Amino acid sequence: MFEEKPEREKADMYQKGMSLKDSVDKLRELLKDYSNENPLIIKSKDGEEARLGRSSIGKLVSNAAVQKSMDNGFTREQHYAAASDIDNLFKNSVKVSSRPDKSGDRNITIHRFVAPLFGDNVAYITVKGSVQHGKRIYSTELMEIKRLGGILEEAQDKSSTHFPTPSQETSA
Repeated sequence: MFEEKPEREKADMYQKGMSLKDSVDKLRELLKDYSNENPLIIKSKDGEEARLGRSSIGKLVSNAAVQKSMDNGFTREQHYAAASDIDNLFKNSVKVSSRPDKSGDRNITIHRFVAPLFGDNVAYITVKGSVQHGKRIYSTELMEIKRLGGILEEAQDKSSTHFPTPSQETSA
């Protein structure tokens, strides 16, 4: 498995970005000993568990997921870098919301988590919970903290995770 990198090095990686191939290779290496039937279980900062299986790779690097990050002002390469490190991002995330499935399926709940990236930017992680399969990491989107409004203040009160605010100086 990949060695844990110091925080600054990870922030640099997220900011610089990486290729699709490198992202997929890193995710495949992370999940080489896991399957969809026996997924990697990851715990967030606030104790929520979610599964990450091989089928998650395609969704994490899909054009739809990348486009959401690009619409928020990030590059394709930055999205791929964050997606490649989704296990560590989820470990450093806190849950900020839960809602029913848009299609009305009562067996599905959508959970949103936020993890710090670099500067005033965060990874907005979607976890899909189902009665049958449990919670599974579904996708991520890069965005500026300010797009989340006051939702982070409540999450920060519940967690030791530090999210920089736009008024703080950043070294990114």
